Order: sequence, then C-alpha cells, then structure tokens
Amino acid sequence: MRNANKYTYIRLFNLIKGIFLSFIFIFIPKNKNRIIFSSTGNLKYDHNSKYLFEYFLEKYPIYEIKYVINDEELKQKLEKEIGNYFISTNNIKGILYSLFAYTWVVSSLETPVGGLFLRFNRLVVHLGHGTPLKNIGLLEKKISFLKKIYYFLIKENFSYVLSTSEEFLKIMANFLGIPLERVIVQGQPRNDSIFLRKEKFLEKEFLIRDESKNILYAPTWRPKKETKIFPFNDFEIESLEKFLRKENINIFLRAHPDFEDKIEGKFLKIKGIYILNSKKVVDISEYLSCFDLVITDYSSIFIDYLLLKKPVAFIPYDLKEYSTEIGFTVDYNLHTPGPKIKTYLEFQEEVQKLLNNKDYYKNEREKENKFYNCYLDNNNSERVANFIINKINKINNERRLYR
Repeated sequence: MRNANKYTYIRLFNLIKGIFLSFIFIFIPKNKNRIIFSSTGNLKYDHNSKYLFEYFLEKYPIYEIKYVINDEELKQKLEKEIGNYFISTNNIKGILYSLFAYTWVVSSLETPVGGLFLRFNRLVVHLGHGTPLKNIGLLEKKISFLKKIYYFLIKENFSYVLSTSEEFLKIMANFLGIPLERVIVQGQPRNDSIFLRKEKFLEKEFLIRDESKNILYAPTWRPKKETKIFPFNDFEIESLEKFLRKENINIFLRAHPDFEDKIEGKFLKIKGIYILNSKKVVDISEYLSCFDLVITDYSSIFIDYLLLKKPVAFIPYDLKEYSTEIGFTVDYNLHTPGPKIKTYLEFQEEVQKLLNNKDYYKNEREKENKFYNCYLDNNNSERVANFIINKINKINNERRLYR
C-alpha cells in the first residue's frame, strides 16, 4: 500500500467501525470528570497527547484520566512504568468507557472511538503533532478523492483544533475545513519537554564526549519515493569522515519512521554518524537540547528547535518537485531561517559557520521563532490544560443553571 493512502484507509476503517455507537451516544449524558487521551492510530504513546496526559496525571488527580493504547504489548509496558491509566478500544468495554467520557484529547485524526459528529455533546480537542510547514489535509495539492471524502466526514468530530501561532489560524482551519472560531492559538504541550536539558543522553547512550559538536540530521519523508541522505553530486564518504574527525563533529540521523530501515548501508559505516531511530528515542522533542545544530529539508522539527535559539540549516535538494507534489503552507525560502545547502562543499562551509558563529542567521531565527511559536516558554501544558478545564467547568455551570 502506498504511503500516500495507507493512513487514509486505516482512518476510514476506524471511522466506519464506530458509526453506529457514535450516533447513539450523541444523546447520552457524559461523565464530565472523565478525560480520554489518544494519539497516532490509537497505537502510539507520543506527541502532544502524551505530554498533556502526563501533566494532567501530575497536576489534576481529581479527574478520571485514561490513555488509549490498542497495542497490548505497549499497553502492558506503560502500565508497569506509569500505572493503571491505559485502556484499549479494541473491546466493547473500552469503547463504552471512552464514549461515556465528555472530553477527548487527540494528537492525530484518529479519535479514541471512530464515528461521526463526535463533538456534539462532547469536547474533542485536536492538539496535532507539529506546525504544518508542508500542506496537510485539504490543503494538499494533489489530494485524492478518498481523502476528500474522509476529511468531509470527520470535520465535525473536533470541537477545537490547535494552531501554534496567529499566522497559522487560517491554515489550521482550512486543512480540516472548519470555521476559524474552532481553532485555538496555543503552544504545543510536547514543546515543554524541549527545555528539560537532557544533554547527558548522548554521552550515556553513544559514549559521546562533552567537547564534541553534535548535529541532528532529520530529513522528512516523501509519499511516493525514498528520501536521499547527503544528496550531493560531489559527496565523498572519505571526505565526510575526515571532516567529522577534524572538526570533532558527530551526526545523528533521524529518519521518518516510515523509512528508517531504508537508510543506505554505506552511511551506517561512516565513523561519526549514528542512527537515532524511533526505537532508541520515541519522541525527539525531549532530546533536541542535546544538539548544536539541526539540519533538515522540509520537516517542521526545525520549528520546535528554534525555541532553543540554536542554528538550523536546510538541504532542499528536490524543492521544485516537492513544491509541485506537496506544497507548503508558507513561503519556504522566506520562512526557513538558515542556509540552503546545494553541494557537499557548501555543507562543510555552512556547518562550520553555523557551529562557530552564533550571530550567523541569528536575526532570521529570532524573527521566525515568533512567527511559528506563539509562546516561547515551557508552560504550554498548563495553558492548554486550563483551556480544557475552563470548557468543562463552563458546561457544568450551564447545566446547573437549567436544573
């Protein structure tokens, strides 16, 4: 199944599976004290849902908090590590438990239980999992008919969708086809973890010395072809090894989970290059502070990294083709505050400049940080939690008035 469509099929199946019960529960009273969290495919413990879930567990024990994990092995692992806060919606017990909850918090388009009109008589908050630099949803340039149908069906499932800044309000509304009043401007809860400072991680896991310079190289995925690593005509492995050794640099490859196993073997043999895959680190946000420089092409990871006020660089080797096939929500060249590297020689030169000159592209980074991120601190979980609690309290107060 092609990358371009496989998630749509999964999501449609999840939606259809829950249609009958979702209609019935529109009219059934919900438990205002119960909050259900979920993320990617109801199978992963990741993204904004994970971090807000943990915040609620710590700060608001008065609420009945559960997280949907339909991977039994992962569910058991999390229960041992965190406690009895995880449920499965692969069974009728978990489905009914979730449907009776008034509040759902999700990071992806999948909801704890699929269906239609899920926001009616329920609060469903979509936190997303990153600022959309690339076109997503209905904004995609060559969106399939199947996807159009899917987005038309689910747009009434979400009460609110998060936008990371005022500049992205219309973008987030248009990606799902919802009105502006259902988009809230908030910081991402997962970005609070960026400030945790886990620099010792690289030393512990990879035996990296403190005096080394560490680069995170995180290219994005392509829906119809494989991503190229170091896509330069003048690239030489021996030259890269020599450069890394001379400059005391380590490069950590962070590929998209969909093509982690497709990284060419020749890169794995280069001294000074390490693989930082999703098995080693599930959510990279917590470990961004370990790196002195982030290099990407079109991944929004650089947007999160800007919060640390460190340099970024870009290798948009197929920009024209990518713009035609996928497209961007903003002007790519205008809103990517770093050098656009076209050759291996430029790669060496720009890396040296970025690592040794703190003022190189500094003004551009500061400007774009404010463009992409409405808040530059680590209090996003608190603000989003307050928004949700205020909505729950408001509906409780309204119901008391009508008794």
